[in-house]
Amino acid sequence: MIARAIYSKQYAVVIVPAALPQNYTWSVPAALQTQLQPGHRVLVNLGKNKRYVGIVKSIGSEVPAGLRVKEIIQLLDTTPFVNKHTLRLWEWMAEYYLCSEGEVMAAALPAPFRTVSGDAGAAVQAKVERFVRLGNNYEVEEKLATLLNTWKGAPRQLAVLLAYLELHQKCGEVAVAALLKRVGATTTLLNALIEKEILVAYSKQVDRLSYLPVIHSIDFTLTTHQQKAFDQIKQSWSSLSVCLLHGVTASGKTQVYMRLISEALQRGEQVLYMLPEIALTAQIVRRLQHCFGGQVGVYHSKFSPQERAELWQKVVTGQLTVLLGARSAVFLPFKQLGLIVIDEEHDPSFKQQEPAPRYHGRDAAIYLATLTGAKVLLGSATPAVETYQQALTKKYGLVTLSQRYADVALPPIRIIDTRAVPVKKRVGGSLTPLLVQSMERVLEQGRQLILFQNRRGYVPYQICSQCGWIPACRHCDVSLTLHKKKQQLLCHYCGSAYGVVTRCTDCGGQSFTQRNFGTELIEEELQRLFPSARIARMDIDAIRGKQAHEQLVRMFEQGQIDILVGTQMVVKGLDVDRVDLVGVVDADGLLHFTDFRVHERAFQLMEQVSGRAGRKEQTATVLVQTSQPAHPVLAFVTAHDYRAFFDEEIGKREEFFYPPYSRLIVLSFRHRDQSVSARAAQTFANAFKKSYGSYMVGPAPAVVARVRNQYRTELLLKLPRRANLLSQCKADIKELIVQLTGQQNFRAVQVVVDVDVL
Repeated sequence: MIARAIYSKQYAVVIVPAALPQNYTWSVPAALQTQLQPGHRVLVNLGKNKRYVGIVKSIGSEVPAGLRVKEIIQLLDTTPFVNKHTLRLWEWMAEYYLCSEGEVMAAALPAPFRTVSGDAGAAVQAKVERFVRLGNNYEVEEKLATLLNTWKGAPRQLAVLLAYLELHQKCGEVAVAALLKRVGATTTLLNALIEKEILVAYSKQVDRLSYLPVIHSIDFTLTTHQQKAFDQIKQSWSSLSVCLLHGVTASGKTQVYMRLISEALQRGEQVLYMLPEIALTAQIVRRLQHCFGGQVGVYHSKFSPQERAELWQKVVTGQLTVLLGARSAVFLPFKQLGLIVIDEEHDPSFKQQEPAPRYHGRDAAIYLATLTGAKVLLGSATPAVETYQQALTKKYGLVTLSQRYADVALPPIRIIDTRAVPVKKRVGGSLTPLLVQSMERVLEQGRQLILFQNRRGYVPYQICSQCGWIPACRHCDVSLTLHKKKQQLLCHYCGSAYGVVTRCTDCGGQSFTQRNFGTELIEEELQRLFPSARIARMDIDAIRGKQAHEQLVRMFEQGQIDILVGTQMVVKGLDVDRVDLVGVVDADGLLHFTDFRVHERAFQLMEQVSGRAGRKEQTATVLVQTSQPAHPVLAFVTAHDYRAFFDEEIGKREEFFYPPYSRLIVLSFRHRDQSVSARAAQTFANAFKKSYGSYMVGPAPAVVARVRNQYRTELLLKLPRRANLLSQCKADIKELIVQLTGQQNFRAVQVVVDVDVL
């Protein structure tokens, strides 16, 4: 009789990429019990027929009482797909930001790694491209020369062949797509050459992402000020794992980063370099690739799912050691993470808004560093108030770089009081004579300028001249923005497009007044004012495609653009020597929002955009148009005095109990019926009042009360910074949401929780 091995039953808790109320358990087949580990991908069945690719979180011998569990269908990997640090990061994010680990997984993994294909998780298919080479008869130089010298007829085929020879000399291998694009030819012409055996076609596997040779060459020397900052950062790390580098614009923070990256690579460590919007930072990418070549990878949402999956695999195998990315790069599968650089740490783009997880990339990266033992460097000319407070209270190190590179002075800022300039004297209603004259002077000198206006489109809204009616979105409680080139009215909340209105729906009037102005209108006025100037617009409407922003930045760098007008995009990542003038067209639009951070954001934006001017020479000027020249924020901007701004702002934050003195949690109750939304929020507030009444504000309609046909009622919690209280409050929120949505009246209500709301 043959003895059978006896297995004790095993059960696995599996995370699946869905917004489930909890993680569920599956039994482990006997055949997998010696193989399965936390971090493995598995195929599981949930419900009747729904299959998911999940990640094993833990394995044990107990199953939740009263549950009949299903068996894992298939193991998808030979080794764990994610490591213990990744699993712990997901768990922390789900707990802290009040979402499910499944939602975190869906955000973390590229789509090909969490997609079911047949009975297995979809693997990333290799990319295959067609190439061409010379036929065997023409590889000998003499025979090729004879062919070319005796060529008769078919001039377009000859053009394709000559283009092939040129590309071959420059690039080596020649891809069919590149060849056809070069000569504007069709495959018919190429096939004719292949049929004549002049060219031979073949296919091969290629990377979706192009990489440079692996190099490691720091070809610059730090200035005395930079070297001092470099040494102080390293000294700070001896006792604290997080350090803030507060460096004024154009002080050379990037060079300090690169020296620190170089040392980390020499120690065999990986580096994560985080940027608020990777598509806006082409210059940083090029600088790092110049120093570290093929060790540098870029990870952001403009890449296809297959490209992101390919990069993920190169991180796992160690082919890439320096990773640049926006907030989602924190999820990459690092094995030897030693340094995290978070540039422009103050930028609100680091905070995810929709959908869950609504995490802050900076804070998630700092938590990841605690798991991996990595050091963190936060960099900014205008740090977030909370970050600077952490540094002043010795929770973070603080290093200041107050000198611009080569001792170039910060540009002088001049305030233009628009109250003293009648609208009829302003060009297009937006540009004052002084600003126009300054632009003329800069252009005459062959220099460049930037105009910043934080509104895109042509005009933010139109109003009926007779009755005051304003075209509004049918799905959101917001006015529509006119986009003249598209000949559309667009909703900037839901994306709905409407035809341009020529008749008022209320009174029938046909006369409309345009209120305020966007970047598109300013661009049009500039083209009329300066017909010979080369003008470009940089906003989300003008920048489309993976390479569009980089191409525009390159043109500006190379002097092919004289005037660049744009939204916040012009604030970030531009380092151009020839910019002699920066104009802030409408500072008033930055100073009036119903947000406790309005002054902080206004200061940051104006200080950052002013820093684009005079980065190498002393000739630059910044002009700020405003109807409130005495506004205190403008005084701080004019003086380039962050510390004075901070001291003023921190006092107000303490007085009104806002961060960093409190933690904010906003609950948004969403439903298609306004009354249901309001009643759900009030029901929740009534139940919460006993324990947290002194910390509650609201409920009240959101600033934009309806978006995508859902009414939104909000409840704000301002909690003291006590860990136990915060943890208990979050647990109570989760429990009460379950109770609320379990009621028949509120079953269809969506409750969205935003922790540390920005």
